Amino acid sequence: MDETQAIKSRCGLDCHYPKMYNWGMEISHVIQALLAARGWTQEQFAEALQTKQNNVSRWLAGVEPRGTVRDQILAMARESGVLDPEPGGRMMIPIMGYIGAGAEIDPDYEQVPPDGFDQVELPLQLEEEVIGLQVRGDSMLPQYADGVVVVVYRQQTRATSHLVGELAAVRTVDGRRYLKMLLPGAKPHTYNLESFNAKPIIGVKIAWASEIIATIAPRHVRRKSKSKERKPRSTGGHESAPRRRN
Repeated sequence: MDETQAIKSRCGLDCHYPKMYNWGMEISHVIQALLAARGWTQEQFAEALQTKQNNVSRWLAGVEPRGTVRDQILAMARESGVLDPEPGGRMMIPIMGYIGAGAEIDPDYEQVPPDGFDQVELPLQLEEEVIGLQVRGDSMLPQYADGVVVVVYRQQTRATSHLVGELAAVRTVDGRRYLKMLLPGAKPHTYNLESFNAKPIIGVKIAWASEIIATIAPRHVRRKSKSKERKPRSTGGHESAPRRRN
């Protein structure tokens, strides 16, 4: 097994449902962490909330609990240390553009305002400056759906070579942004960008890369006034290597 195949095998690219490397801020993830922290079964959790086990199963599958039940879950999570108990322990993240996962993103066409075109709330504080990028395309399903916001570092904090084998946000030397699995290329200082269900992009050079800190569901995006950013150009799920400008 060569190096690329070994990395793909470890990271789950050969599996039907890829391994989660970074938790998003979904209530289902909060519940999973809460069950682990308290050592509860779904039945015990349901009893604590005075509800039925099948409701817990639905929440873990992605259905959003409503009203006071959701508030109870969040309160339990804060008590257990799963969520930050301090009201001020949150930060607003500007969405500074799109990132391609089946669409080709050229930031020169986006016309994003300096403070972003939308915002998302991150329920934790980070020392480094972070931004949001909204996913466009379906080549990274089922882990990253179209419209999901990925939170990344504005400035690169780790060497690109140290991100090999991870899902990462990258910008190529000619400016294209992608959300891909980063794998080593055939030539020095080049990389292959692997999708879950589209052809790979082979042999590109990377100008910036960041691990994915968190994912935020589209429903949590706080809309600002409509901006005039240009829609990213779709490649119909068949991405090609970024074109070099003259």
